[in-house]
Amino acid sequence: MLTQYLETFEKLEKRSKGIINDCIHLDFKSHNGHIVIGSIVHGNETGSLPGVLQVIQNLIDKKIKYGGKISFFLGNKKASLENKRFIEDDLNRSFSPLENNKKSSEKNRAEEIKKLLNTCDLFLDFHQTNKPCLEPFYIFTMHSISYSWARAIGCCNIFVTRRSNTPYSAEGMCSDEYVRLLNKPGLTLELGQQGISEKATNTCKLAIINSMQLMDLIQLKKRCIHNLARKKNELNILQIIYSEKFKTQQTKLVKEFINLEKVTKGQLLGAFLPGQDFYAPQDGYILFPQYPMRDEKGIVIETLPSHIYTLTKQANRLLK
Repeated sequence: MLTQYLETFEKLEKRSKGIINDCIHLDFKSHNGHIVIGSIVHGNETGSLPGVLQVIQNLIDKKIKYGGKISFFLGNKKASLENKRFIEDDLNRSFSPLENNKKSSEKNRAEEIKKLLNTCDLFLDFHQTNKPCLEPFYIFTMHSISYSWARAIGCCNIFVTRRSNTPYSAEGMCSDEYVRLLNKPGLTLELGQQGISEKATNTCKLAIINSMQLMDLIQLKKRCIHNLARKKNELNILQIIYSEKFKTQQTKLVKEFINLEKVTKGQLLGAFLPGQDFYAPQDGYILFPQYPMRDEKGIVIETLPSHIYTLTKQANRLLK
């Protein structure tokens, strides 16, 4: 099925090629607003592919109306075909504004994608969690115009964030962070657990369609995204407050947690070593629990993730 989606994208790309490889660009010439849509930046997060392809085909067939420019790119097709997050380096940690000194397929790809991101007026990047998730959610550092776009687009009720001067990962810069560094709206929307599903497809499609409708209003009707956002409900804001590091190769969680599952202060979450337990430092909601491959002795045998889980809590107001 994945191969069929990728082949369909290739066929459509031959008709409407973008400025980089694995990219489709459509221009309806009523205004210059440019939306860029990212898919499979992590190769094994394939859930946006069906929705992306359906929107592209509907635009070509004029079943969906849009007046501006829109580009769709596939981030890491090679990793996708191998059902891996990445091949050599995490593509979504490779977007430093400085030129990458280290050379790898992902570092080179990031430099190519930057050329496209430099031209956007809105960047919407679709991702998925590696474990089940209670519902889709936006996640990016607090950035006023990006938040207004997310609120106006809708499609989910939760916004996971951190303070504006806090990077997402010490491993490197994400694609949406790079766009916000340009003072443009850059959004990541997590569609739920990785893989293709009807819910992921529908959420992806609706988010793209809503984005196009909003861009038309801004460009053709001279509307303001902040005012458009105020017509929608505020998102439920969760602030990242803590991330537990992998202190040893035996560090593990006590059970299969679900993304956005509620935990309470003092709740046993896992152990660094046998007899060295760790607990939830506060009440909150768990995100991105990690379950790497292990040998028969419980030793991690793949690249060690930086953190075994992240904890969020309810925020009563927007962070700065």
